Amino acid sequence: MSRKAIALCLLWSVVNPAALAMAYHIWGSEHARLQMATLDVAEIYRLKENQFTALVIKAGATEADRAQAIELARSFGSELSSLTQSLPRECGCLILARAAVIGAGDSIPDLTPEIKRRFGL
Repeated sequence: MSRKAIALCLLWSVVNPAALAMAYHIWGSEHARLQMATLDVAEIYRLKENQFTALVIKAGATEADRAQAIELARSFGSELSSLTQSLPRECGCLILARAAVIGAGDSIPDLTPEIKRRFGL
């Protein structure tokens, strides 16, 4: 093999991966970025707990009212569980617990208001 052919092979082996990496950076990485959102599960639990407590301790609450409140509490757990399973597919993002995020400011969307609306809180 001539020196010119060797030099061209070496040049191609350097330029080709660099060009592919640059093309990926320009066009491909924009679509590959992981989208994230937060959810304050503790706040949702706290608000729902307050709602159930108000039902149970309200003046004139009957045993049927209390039983209904307990059943609502049970169903809330399964509803929240199924929501946390389906929410990433709905938003197309990774859901992080709000308490686990430090210093993100407003750069990560918070889904808590939407979930509170869904649960009537």
